[in-house]
Amino acid sequence: MFKCLDLHTHTNASDGNLTPTQLVKKAKQLGLSYLAKTDHDTIGLTVEFLNAGKKYKLHTIPGIEISAQFQNKSVHIVGLNINYQNKKIIQYTKTYTHIRQIRSTKIISKLKKLGWHIDAKQLQRQLIGRPHMALAVIKHPQNKMRLKKEFGAIPRFGEFINAYITPGKSAYVPKSKHISAPDAINLIHQVNGLAILAHPLTKSNEFNYSQQHLKNLLKLKFDGLEVYSSEHTLIEIKKLLLLAKKHKLLISGGSDYHDPDNDLGKYNHRPLTTSLCQNLINVLNK
Repeated sequence: MFKCLDLHTHTNASDGNLTPTQLVKKAKQLGLSYLAKTDHDTIGLTVEFLNAGKKYKLHTIPGIEISAQFQNKSVHIVGLNINYQNKKIIQYTKTYTHIRQIRSTKIISKLKKLGWHIDAKQLQRQLIGRPHMALAVIKHPQNKMRLKKEFGAIPRFGEFINAYITPGKSAYVPKSKHISAPDAINLIHQVNGLAILAHPLTKSNEFNYSQQHLKNLLKLKFDGLEVYSSEHTLIEIKKLLLLAKKHKLLISGGSDYHDPDNDLGKYNHRPLTTSLCQNLINVLNK
């Protein structure tokens, strides 16, 4: 059996559905050998994650996914093998968790003004992300008829987000403060992590990079490129492999796991074997 990995996952510390322990247990059941927890702008529950790794004998990697900006576009940067106890990363996460809380309150208020009912149970967590807000609408029984009318069926949370909570949509609220991509990379390096450009060919409104934008991004001091992603087609993966080689970047892979809609340890329904990211694994094991 091939050894597999997933270097981009989320837990209920941010906008995932599983606890860190549940995520590790699931990864072990699927036969994964390496698993990174990369919650959005938070290092919350990292200790639980690492302890679960010891319990289930799985190689767990502390990480984070930083939401940054570069030339007026969102950029997600995964930090792998970070020192999560460093004061600089702790302060960053405190600041941006507070910013996210303020923003989520405003988005929820907009959704209510648009006539959506909100299931409060979906929002009972420390950090509320857009998936939670979308699910708070989708799970409320009084929204069922309207959702079917607007979407043709009950939508997945990603469909609702794209329709209501992305730039230019009626419930969207821009972030009041951003960290720049160079500063995010620098922060990851200061806490001894590897900075990986996440899902560079995502097609959502916030990303959707032009060739020139991606070219400019790759001039930054990234350590690696997330080539293997559920966001990428096989043709795009071939293109990214060439870019990684050209810019001497480590090749990373991750499902961007949030919930059962994602395939943990897979990209394009194919297993993320460790051989795909062997050089990165070698660096992580040093």
